[in-house]
Formats: sequence, C-alpha cells, structure tokens
Amino acid sequence: MIRPRYSQFSTINVTNLIDVTMTLLIVFMLTGPVMHRSTDVRPPSSDQGRIIQRLDPGTSLVVEMDSLGNIRVAGEPVAISELAGLASAALGSGRIEAYLRADRDVRYEAVANALTELRRGGYEAVGLVQEAARTEAP
Repeated sequence: MIRPRYSQFSTINVTNLIDVTMTLLIVFMLTGPVMHRSTDVRPPSSDQGRIIQRLDPGTSLVVEMDSLGNIRVAGEPVAISELAGLASAALGSGRIEAYLRADRDVRYEAVANALTELRRGGYEAVGLVQEAARTEAP
C-alpha cells in the first residue's frame, strides 16, 4: 500500500491572516487622522435660517471681513484691536444686533478673533451672515 506523502489538515492557518489584519489596522490608525485634517472644508450657501433682506445700520452693527482678514465697518477699515471699543460704542448708541459677514476664504482664526472682540464689546450673540442658496435654471 502506498502511503500519501502529505496529509491533509482540517484546520486553517490563521497566522498570516492575523499578520495582514494587524498591518492594515496600523496603517489605518496612522493615516486616518492625517486624512481627516487635510480635508478642505468650504461651507456652502444655505436656504435655511432667517432671511435678512436688508441690514439696517441704525439698529444693527455690521462687521465685514475680506479673505485676508481685513475688517471694515460701514466701509471704513478698522483694526482688530479697535473692534471691542467700536462694538461697545455701537451697543451704547442703540444698535442691539451685531452681524459678522466674512468671506468664505477667510481663516477661521480671524473669524474667531473678531467674534471674541465683539463679545468683549458687549454683544453676547453675533449673527453670521451667509449668502442665500442659488437655484440654477435648467
């Protein structure tokens, strides 16, 4: 009788499967945070929220910020250090609402600094103005 040279195993060798799984786990753990931080976030315009047709300069303070972080109030350039004093004066003169209209490409740090200065000036809540969503014609 001829005896077979190799015998069959009824178990699966999982060592290679575990090695591949661990390697993939390490790769995803290292690349996951990098991929998340490199995502370019540009919030789109929205059709939700309160639609403001016209901001009345007599009742609201409108602060505009361009893509470089330059601040203008009523068309006049204002330094970030002067914004708190200007906000305090505007609140004292009866302007009960404050709005920040920032360019979509401005750095978040600049927007946060402007919001902080407006809060120092006395405005507890500041509205962020965004463009209305455009509906494209077919």
